Amino acid sequence: MRRKAPGLATLLLMAITEPMHAQCTGDLNHDQTVDLHDLLSLLVHYGDSCLEAPDSYPLLQISEIHYNPNSAQGNDSDWEFLELYNPNSEPIALEGWRLSNAVAMVFQIDDTIPSLGFFTVARNLDSLLTVLPVSARCAQWNSGEGLNNSGETIELRSPDDVIQMAVAYEDNDGWSTEPDGQGPSLEWFDVGLPNESADSWTYSLVFGGTPGMANSAWGLSDPE
Repeated sequence: MRRKAPGLATLLLMAITEPMHAQCTGDLNHDQTVDLHDLLSLLVHYGDSCLEAPDSYPLLQISEIHYNPNSAQGNDSDWEFLELYNPNSEPIALEGWRLSNAVAMVFQIDDTIPSLGFFTVARNLDSLLTVLPVSARCAQWNSGEGLNNSGETIELRSPDDVIQMAVAYEDNDGWSTEPDGQGPSLEWFDVGLPNESADSWTYSLVFGGTPGMANSAWGLSDPE
């Protein structure tokens, strides 16, 4: 005859009353006795999942996109860039993070983004280094393709390959049209605005944008 498995109440009772051989593994409050206090502690957590909690990553923002430079500046292949902003009070190590979809970029072990600072990712880093601040953190994206002049989605993925931020920019449909070949870059209007919303983006007040520096439009918005 098949023996019926003990129920929860029976198992809890066994945990309290049965003597332990080497040590009282059920003694949750370490008073040398498996008693009612231990039972109540166990009941508080009854049903909790024992799966490992997902990794938590700091917030990073996409702060500037120069997808179609003006011909007076040069070819798209020389001057396109995008920029990340770190709104946190601590620098962030970027190893394992990556950009995907619009461009491919895998950040390396030495790549960091300073607190309240920027990391510029260029299509042609040699060209952009001529206008970047001396201390700017920067790299060149891995793919040879450029940013689409009519718009596409830039994805920032954390080391667990989860999309942490995505901006689907366009050259119309509520997005500023000036960055589409007229000279300005596309700038995130101000810190604190929704990064993915078209209303949160505007054109730079500086020809060619502000790579590695605070956006020219910051402080001019009127966030509600």
